[in-house]
Amino acid sequence: MWQLQPSLWIFLVLLVPSIRAAYEDYRLPRSVEPLHYNLRILTHLNGTDQRFEGSVQIDLLARETTKNITLHAAYLKIDENRTSVASGQEKFGVDRIEVNELHNFYILHLGRELEKDQIYQLEMHFEAGLNNSQSGYYKSNYTDVVTQEVHHLAVTQFSPTFARQAFPCFDEPSWKATFNITLGYHKNYTGLSGMPVLGCQDHDSLTNYVWCNHDTLLRTSTYLVAFAVQDLENAATEESDTRNRVIFRNWMQPKLLGQEMISMEMAPKLLSFYENLFQINFPLAKVDQLTVPTHRFTAMENWGLVTYNEERLPQNQGDYQTQKDGFARTVAHEYAHQWFGNLVTMKWWNDLWLKEGPSTYFGYLALDALEPEWSRGERFIARDLANFFSKDSNATVPAISKDAKDPAEVLGQFTEYVYEKGSLTTRMLHKLVGEEAFLQGIRSFLGSYSFTNAAQADLWKSLQKAAPQNEVISSEFNLSRAMDSWTLQGGYPLVTLIRNYKTGEVTLNQSRFLQEQEVDKDSSCWWVPLRFVRQMLPDFDQTTPQFWLECPLNTKVLNLPHLTSPDEWILLNPQVATIFRVNYDELNWRLIIESLRYDPQSGGIHKLNRAQLLDDLMALAAVRLQKYDKAFDLLEYLEKEQDFLPWLRAIGILNRLGALLRVEEAIKFKNYMQKLLLPLYNRFPKLSDIAESKLAIKDIPFANFAYSQACHYHVADCTEQAKILAITHRNGGQLELPSDIQKVAYCSLLDEGGDAEFQEIFKLFQNSSNGSQRRILASALGCIRNFENFEQFLNYTLKSDEKLLSDCHMLAVTTALDREHLVSQTENYILSHTKPLGEKFKKKELTGLLLNLAANLQTSEEIDRLEAHLKDIKEFNEPLQKALHQSKMNQKWRKECTSDFIEAVEKHL
Repeated sequence: MWQLQPSLWIFLVLLVPSIRAAYEDYRLPRSVEPLHYNLRILTHLNGTDQRFEGSVQIDLLARETTKNITLHAAYLKIDENRTSVASGQEKFGVDRIEVNELHNFYILHLGRELEKDQIYQLEMHFEAGLNNSQSGYYKSNYTDVVTQEVHHLAVTQFSPTFARQAFPCFDEPSWKATFNITLGYHKNYTGLSGMPVLGCQDHDSLTNYVWCNHDTLLRTSTYLVAFAVQDLENAATEESDTRNRVIFRNWMQPKLLGQEMISMEMAPKLLSFYENLFQINFPLAKVDQLTVPTHRFTAMENWGLVTYNEERLPQNQGDYQTQKDGFARTVAHEYAHQWFGNLVTMKWWNDLWLKEGPSTYFGYLALDALEPEWSRGERFIARDLANFFSKDSNATVPAISKDAKDPAEVLGQFTEYVYEKGSLTTRMLHKLVGEEAFLQGIRSFLGSYSFTNAAQADLWKSLQKAAPQNEVISSEFNLSRAMDSWTLQGGYPLVTLIRNYKTGEVTLNQSRFLQEQEVDKDSSCWWVPLRFVRQMLPDFDQTTPQFWLECPLNTKVLNLPHLTSPDEWILLNPQVATIFRVNYDELNWRLIIESLRYDPQSGGIHKLNRAQLLDDLMALAAVRLQKYDKAFDLLEYLEKEQDFLPWLRAIGILNRLGALLRVEEAIKFKNYMQKLLLPLYNRFPKLSDIAESKLAIKDIPFANFAYSQACHYHVADCTEQAKILAITHRNGGQLELPSDIQKVAYCSLLDEGGDAEFQEIFKLFQNSSNGSQRRILASALGCIRNFENFEQFLNYTLKSDEKLLSDCHMLAVTTALDREHLVSQTENYILSHTKPLGEKFKKKELTGLLLNLAANLQTSEEIDRLEAHLKDIKEFNEPLQKALHQSKMNQKWRKECTSDFIEAVEKHL
């Protein structure tokens, strides 16, 4: 599953006698185990009658003697009179029912005991309306662009805890069972589930309705079960070259037919790639890919029925970096889930990272293997590293493995942080034990726990077994203890390395790196693998550890195995294989900086390490462990940096700090950024010639970045070039223009334009039916200088019920908060529209909104105003606390670091 999208909850009442349950644990009791579900769902999709009714028969194994059955049900009307439990021919009813609304428990108290080790059949009948919440079994629709007819469909989203909204079930990942699904619907529709249809027969009482039986779905968790009733079109049926010759079908509304669809092209290749990599066959016969008009997430990895959010599809040929890369990442992620999550499932949601982390990381590996010319995976890893080192320096950041005790907490686990840190943790394992042992351990893990459940300790054990066999770590080393130190606590260490240049000794110590307090005030520690690289032998391919910095022993003195000359640098952590920062002694830093600045090959230092050195020095200066002068000395080397990744990291950090500066300081900073970016801007073709230029595929993201930053800081003729491009493009020319370049072009046009330019672009936005194009235009509309114009757009999108327009509202506000001439008025708009914003957006969006706003608050009075305005509004409570924390960190930086930062800027102008 990938990227939460906001949705409107529908709060229904569980229509059963509301007797409070005595059973209060948040996990289901272990007294009975579901073995098999026979599920029948009849779906009604008339314009005025959109509902479903169904029955479920569950084969239960009594694991112990018990007189009650506890399972999940939510928002269902259950017919108690038709609920029964049977053993063979004997049927017995239910004495009474209890409900626990917090945990959605539906507890059946029986008239007689279930005997241990016996199998029983539970039968329940239920009904409900198809909801608007994009969870459980929900309704969606689309309008045919030719006939303007509205078409209705119904589709499921059961992850993480929503299967209980569609049928009574044991809705926890550890309760795996087989499923037979029978779908009933009008003949105008097609029914899909995770398995092929075995046969259909006419409904016995409803005219033109059918019942269709689907083959048995292999043992799986409820959150991965899926079905749909829809009248979309199959764009293509393809046979993959997997061992089982898996058949793919691709369902979408008619207007998408004929468009380039990344999911159609990539999915069969990905399935084959993973099958070969993991050496375990994909066990199903078919995969239906269903592109849904509305969906809670970007995509969902349901076994045999993968769903995609149509609104997130790249819909332009020119959608290069932002859309195509992002969606390719999504598709690769979903198919890695077929092994990590679907085949082997975490026991409980505390180990969500155990499916999301490996699926993210293996998705990166797959993209680089299948389309190496894009270097996508490497860029995603660099992005994840940047995000991690920024976010995880907060004292309140949680562990990626933490318990979740109710549905809201489970849903709250699905954060980008868990995906990204989970991916980096998986990558750390890869680099730690090496390619051969890593793949051996992964294959062993997947083979050992196929069709069952695992915890993170089981992954450690599989790798622990493989690593000594490959002589990577000793059999005595406790890999579980080491890895737990990274997953069971938040944060990361700063490793300080001090060299004795006479004896060659190296002294290392660790302490938690925190942006808000001195680094020695926290007692956290980690097992840190140590691998050294020296200037005379810059081998960055070897990443297995030579030593360990133990926990709780925080200091270590080492004699390195190869004598290092006093006039050569040493570096820790090749390829940033492990997620920690490093601070070196003064001379070693100088040796590194000189090597990067004056060696034509940048000292042979790996691009990820070059990016990390920039990041580390800037972060160390922010907590006053280094001076910004040294960091800016290092930034000088960028003039000859040919790779995208160090530039991306450095400019991202500088942009964040630049937003904290006041007017006179900001002018000096802008001058510095113009000087820094000018050589980069001149490296690429003129913007007005971009459509004819033949950039290498791998350089397109770099060029997009260079143009956007150069125009943002008004470098040379960038904005004039962008305006020319925008005028050409809006007149119907150069339709293949990449989306990021379109944003730059339209932003520049609006930045220097007036009412006429605004009205023209706003009209383009209103008339477009292309989601990608609307997002581009929305982002650009945040560049307009006249707030009255901007307010017209904000009101239009805020009042709309269309989900896409809500996204566009947030995109425009994000752009506006990054542009000094709109910040104050946009802040006032946010504070005067808190009620509709709180109703329209979910916590994730509100948090992002307030963090963007907080980055621009200059005074304590502004922060106090924000707090006073929002403190009593429930929807803003948690986002406000995060924003206030960030504001305080920003103020701390302004007070303690601004003078040092500006002195460095002035020196390097």
